[in-house]
Amino acid sequence: MKRRLLFLGVVSILFSLIQIYPLVRIFGLVAPQVEIPLLLLFALFALPFAIRLLTESLHTRWARQVAAVAMTYVGCSFVALVLLVPAEALLLVSGLYNDGLHNDDLHNEVGWAVVGLTSVFCAYGIANALRIGVRILDVNAPGHVRGHTFVQISDVHVGSRDARILQGIVGRVNQLNPHTVFITGDLVDMHGISETDLRGLGDIRAPTYFCIGNHERYVDVNAICRRLENIGIVVLRNQTEVVAPLQVTGIDDAESREQVATQLPKLQRAPDCYQILLYHRPDGIDAASRWGADLMLTGHTHRGQIFPFYYLVKRVFPNIYGRYTDADVTLYVSPGTGTWGPVMRLGSQCEITLIRLL
Repeated sequence: MKRRLLFLGVVSILFSLIQIYPLVRIFGLVAPQVEIPLLLLFALFALPFAIRLLTESLHTRWARQVAAVAMTYVGCSFVALVLLVPAEALLLVSGLYNDGLHNDDLHNEVGWAVVGLTSVFCAYGIANALRIGVRILDVNAPGHVRGHTFVQISDVHVGSRDARILQGIVGRVNQLNPHTVFITGDLVDMHGISETDLRGLGDIRAPTYFCIGNHERYVDVNAICRRLENIGIVVLRNQTEVVAPLQVTGIDDAESREQVATQLPKLQRAPDCYQILLYHRPDGIDAASRWGADLMLTGHTHRGQIFPFYYLVKRVFPNIYGRYTDADVTLYVSPGTGTWGPVMRLGSQCEITLIRLL
């Protein structure tokens, strides 16, 4: 109980810093005569997450859109908080050089600078999150599979993002004309995402394989997998399928860093096939190498999504983005095709990955 209370206390302090402090401090700099009502501050603290939780029970498109706006406000508040750090340092140094005297003009200018920069960064971050780029990844491969092309999508987060995002993704995927498509988890992150919401994936004109991510586990994972199977997606849950000259294996997401090492040895490897391993997290490349995987596709990290989270995420997942190798296996970590929480990306971008075996 003590640990739980401590955790809740730390989380409350962090949320207060992100959602309340930037607004209070900016008003203190640009309009110090304005008093912000306590009720408004409480609403700013509680409403975004109350709306997100309410959305989980309403299961409607409009509720999810309202939740996306609320969470994007949280993202903008975080950007303002990051910008206030150097602003506070500047004001502190200025005060030291002026014997502690308060410079109203400097405070006002710094405050408006933070407002302006926050607006620019947030506008760019939102626009950036709405664009999906295509990255081409060339991988050396044995002669019998050269010429094959795959597309990876990951971390779409239908729920945080409107299901209509799938229309654009499927259109881009079909333009790339791959032999096979792989979805490496976190396709869905809310309860109540229906088969109708996901039906657009059935328009992909290539065999499509899916492994679950952590967010499917957090919601209705079995129902999600049934819906995907109903529209023609092959779901691999600690399973493998041979489609010569390929063998595709999907491992269920788990918190344990040893999940790949635990599950892979239970599956039989077809010796003459090119081995593709799907796992949501960028963990277990060494186990994949020992088992004989050739290509391991993962996601999960979002490349931090919003700077400077990149550096925090990298401490947990050193293989945070891009290509890595271990002996004969190539690991690719997707930055994700969608976004979680705030519809924003700063220092990262949404990506569809086209993989070419050469």
